[in-house]
Amino acid sequence: MNIFYKIIFLGILSLLVVSCGVNKVYTSASYGALKTYTEKPIYNGEKETAIYVSGSLRNTKYPQAIGDFEEVNDKVIGGNLSVHRAITNKNFNYYYGLGASFGSYEFNSDLINGSNTLENFINENDKLNYYNINLKAGVNLTKTWKRIEYSIIGLELLYVNEFGPYIDRLNSLAPLVPSSVIIANEESIFAFNLNTEVTFRINKDNNIGVGIFAGSVLFNDKDKIKNETPLFSGGSLKYNYKDFTISVIGENSRIDIVSMRFGITYKIVNKSKEKAKSEEKSD
Repeated sequence: MNIFYKIIFLGILSLLVVSCGVNKVYTSASYGALKTYTEKPIYNGEKETAIYVSGSLRNTKYPQAIGDFEEVNDKVIGGNLSVHRAITNKNFNYYYGLGASFGSYEFNSDLINGSNTLENFINENDKLNYYNINLKAGVNLTKTWKRIEYSIIGLELLYVNEFGPYIDRLNSLAPLVPSSVIIANEESIFAFNLNTEVTFRINKDNNIGVGIFAGSVLFNDKDKIKNETPLFSGGSLKYNYKDFTISVIGENSRIDIVSMRFGITYKIVNKSKEKAKSEEKSD
């Protein structure tokens, strides 16, 4: 019976800790949807270089407590435009690219000012725009068969610099809010992820791929998020037809942030080693 009472006591204590602790966390609008899909040429017996342009739309939910056992979701709707260059060799590929994001953060609950004589810090249904510039670079160890290309392990590095009215509001609120509210207003985000992907060739013009990834933000101020490491993970699906690729990415981050990103990619330049040789001969 003593063990039973201890379990009940610990359960009640944990509920008290949760209810008396942090009830709202506001991160940068970029955190929670850091990953974008990166298309690469499949190895066909020779080195190949390609340049791609991409566009994607994201829908991200940021849970916020409005009571001891009730939550609502803040929401970000945004887009990303990017260009990247990818080089494929027999046993590895690598890429680098540049992008820009834009969108709006919608608050679905009030953030009340402690003084009744002042306006709320944030009002329900407020919307603030955000923008960012983002860079990415990665390398993948690969193995290719007739019908399958397997990216055994990949490392991707990301950098995001956010600006605009939303992050400006977080910066102004950071010194004013109570301890139950966390403002993780990281304007510059460095992150990495490890990833793996399998691509199945249906025929010469069609292939599909599925992948998973997991990573973390680097050099962040852990005091802002109560020493929790800002991890993120997720999965990807893609369908490629000739020069077009359609992709879907699902991403999950700490504090239960959930994001879906839908993208389309077009290959604008494609150059193989054999093509380069033939062009040199014609010259």
